[in-house]
Amino acid sequence: MNFKSILTTILVVALALGLGVGAGYLVRNSGLIGGGGGGVDVEQGDYSAVYAKAGGDIVLYTLSTCPFCHKAKDLLDKRNVRYVERVIDKDEVARKEADGLKIKSVPVIYIGDQSMRGFDEAKLVELLQKHGKTEAKKA
Repeated sequence: MNFKSILTTILVVALALGLGVGAGYLVRNSGLIGGGGGGVDVEQGDYSAVYAKAGGDIVLYTLSTCPFCHKAKDLLDKRNVRYVERVIDKDEVARKEADGLKIKSVPVIYIGDQSMRGFDEAKLVELLQKHGKTEAKKA
């Protein structure tokens, strides 16, 4: 190997690492998946139509590949909290519901008169306690 080929290899590796780090930063901070892009947003509102369509009093909108969605589901399962999951990349009806609700990132969790966009374990536990949702089974 001569100096030019060694230098070329080093530059290619550096470029690949830079692109990988940059892509990771963009995904984490894009807001598409609920752990990035500014954290968790909790809003108050009347979500009775959401509950009527989904058939449950806790509704979780997810993507099948979203790690924060899996964390939210794991927390609910661990606490034996009954919920309805709507997987928007696997169910066209759920996708249309999510579009109608203007869901742009996941997870989105509806509990009582509040919705939580994104995932924060402490905030989710707080919402569950506030609404008395601690013991039941998954729907």
